[in-house]
Amino acid sequence: MNSLFIQVGVAVVFIGLLVGLTDPFMYWMPDMAALVVLVVAAALSATWVGFVALEQRGDEREAGHRQFAGRAAYLSGIAILTIALVVQGLAHVIDSWISMALGAMVVVKLVARWFADRFY
Repeated sequence: MNSLFIQVGVAVVFIGLLVGLTDPFMYWMPDMAALVVLVVAAALSATWVGFVALEQRGDEREAGHRQFAGRAAYLSGIAILTIALVVQGLAHVIDSWISMALGAMVVVKLVARWFADRFY
C-alpha cells in the first residue's frame, strides 16, 4: 500500500510540473527566472522518474511486470506522438521535435531488438 501511495504521489507531482510548464489554459505568464526553474525541475524530475524511481532487483514475475509497464509506456508514447504528428501535419505546422522523438523511439527499439536477438 505504501509503495502504491508513493507511485501515485510521484506521478501526480510530475504531471503537475508538466502542466505548470506547458500552461495549457494560458493562466499565468511566468518571468524568465521562474520558467527556467520550472524547466530544470521538470527535466530533473523526468530523469529521476524515467530512470531511477522504483527500479529494484526482483524475481522473474516482477521483471515481467516491469517489461509490461515498459511496453505500455512505449506504445502510448508512439500513439501520442503519431497523433500529434497527424494533427500538426493537417495544420501544416509540424514541430521537428515530434518527428525526432518518434524517430528516436522507433530506431532505439529496433536497435535494442537487434542487439537482444544477436547477443542474448
